[in-house]
Amino acid sequence: MFNSIRTLLNVRHPDEEVRQRGRNIIVIALGLLGINLVVVISLLFNLSQVTRLFATSAVSVILYIFVIFITFRGFVELAGWLTVMISLVGTLAALFVTPNGLTIIFLAVPLVLAATVLSLRSLILVFLLTACSLAGIAFFLEPTPLSLTTRDFLIPVSLLCAFLGIVSFVQSAGNEALHRRLQAALQQAKQTADQLRLLNDELDRRVDAQTEALQEALSELEERTLQQDRLLAEVIAQRDVIRNLSVPVLPAGTDLLAIPLVGTIDQERLATIQQQALTAVEQRRARWLILDVTGVPFIDTGVAGGLIQLVQSVRLLGADVVLVGVRPEVAQTMVSLGIELPITHVYSDLAGAIEDLHHHTDHSRQNNRR
Repeated sequence: MFNSIRTLLNVRHPDEEVRQRGRNIIVIALGLLGINLVVVISLLFNLSQVTRLFATSAVSVILYIFVIFITFRGFVELAGWLTVMISLVGTLAALFVTPNGLTIIFLAVPLVLAATVLSLRSLILVFLLTACSLAGIAFFLEPTPLSLTTRDFLIPVSLLCAFLGIVSFVQSAGNEALHRRLQAALQQAKQTADQLRLLNDELDRRVDAQTEALQEALSELEERTLQQDRLLAEVIAQRDVIRNLSVPVLPAGTDLLAIPLVGTIDQERLATIQQQALTAVEQRRARWLILDVTGVPFIDTGVAGGLIQLVQSVRLLGADVVLVGVRPEVAQTMVSLGIELPITHVYSDLAGAIEDLHHHTDHSRQNNRR
């Protein structure tokens, strides 16, 4: 039952204020419908009143059912007017058909209903209709059933209707003002929500654009890093090639190896000379290693120390070192620095050294044969 009532109160109208008035109409119509049903049932036990009131109550039941139906369908303004007019016409009909001094008080009911179920403009029209009804009663119902004068009877009722009309007007005006403020606040909230949505969309677009730009920058950076790695690998490979070419180990005979040195010798290059020389002596099983320093402009204590280590290492491999091409200025520098190399074979040029070493080798072989 409660689910049915909840469904019935779901008025089909887009405006929330109109839906609220529609729910008021349905609740009032259900209440009046229940009252008329009670009246109809009571008339069944009082047959003397059936012919006079049964038709009125039955028509009211049908009208209130119709009011509920059209309200549920969304025709709230029409349903409100029907509810008010049923009350007004019913009160006037009761006054003319069964005159009763107390019945006129019910003319205030349409004003109360109008304040609940109609808009402010419609309330003003209902107030005018009620005033016209009071004027009609003053002209057509004289004297009153209670034998009161027109002034004594109509003035209090008119004041009551006026008071209720003012209260209803204030209530309806306040409700409409509140509704307008709520609508304005709702509209402002919608505009704010739309602006926030636009800002969020713009922010999303900016974030997407920045993300895309960062992705492109990252991809470009990764590509540059790969290029730099490739270039660095090429540079390292070229440096190794240049290093190997800068310290060439040349075979000068069966047991002879020659290393021509050109340019300044630093610690890195000195280590390369040592490595290349020892490797070549071991691989070729050479007996003599010729160091040609004709192209070396300067030999200091650091270079001399490295050469001494080289001589000692070569001798441990079973070979000996020959020094060739010491320039005069280099010789003077070495003497002034007190550098003494443990080399017993020193020649002025490479050709003489090779020739002498060949003779020395041949002589050694002949002695070994004997």
